[in-house]
Amino acid sequence: MKRKHNSFPFFSKFFLLFIVFLIFLFFSNNTFVEMRLFPRKNYYQNPSSPASKQATEDLRNKSPFNWSVEKVDENITKIAIPPDPRMSTAEELNEAMSSYRKSHNLPTLSQSDLLCSIAQNRANEQLANGGLDNHAGFEKYAQNQNEFSRMGEVLFGGAQPQYGVHIVEYGWDRSLTGHREAIQNPAWNYGCGGVAGYYAVFIFGTP
Repeated sequence: MKRKHNSFPFFSKFFLLFIVFLIFLFFSNNTFVEMRLFPRKNYYQNPSSPASKQATEDLRNKSPFNWSVEKVDENITKIAIPPDPRMSTAEELNEAMSSYRKSHNLPTLSQSDLLCSIAQNRANEQLANGGLDNHAGFEKYAQNQNEFSRMGEVLFGGAQPQYGVHIVEYGWDRSLTGHREAIQNPAWNYGCGGVAGYYAVFIFGTP
């Protein structure tokens, strides 16, 4: 007597594999969303809104990372920030600074080709130097121009990639050595940023 072949075990295994695959996709998507808790574009639009501040605080409270701030000397503050997947562009840095000043009811910064050029040159110099130069190279640019009666500079980085919004909000805004006062100065009405490697520079000017 010929026995009838039972195909049920094969379909059972296939069904179980399919369920495992769906579970894997579900958890993979959740991880993907978690890693992007702050959609960059939305956060740039209003980085200091109550909702964004609360979301940022919630993330920091859940994170095991040590968000330390330490004054190294009169010019340098050492700030621990979790690295981002990539480094900011100059355009993103400008957008982040503009949003930051708007959220603090400060005058809007107009861009200047001269300041953008200086900012990029200064960022390139930090990269070539392999470290921050404590503004040693800034004076030559300030003296060799007639467009602005007053200029200022803030420097950042070298260690790891950071989004522009994190450079401004987690870096300069938390500084213990005058950077917050510099980026919140209401006298500035021109400004531009430059990025090279993991270094960022922002130059301010007043005609």
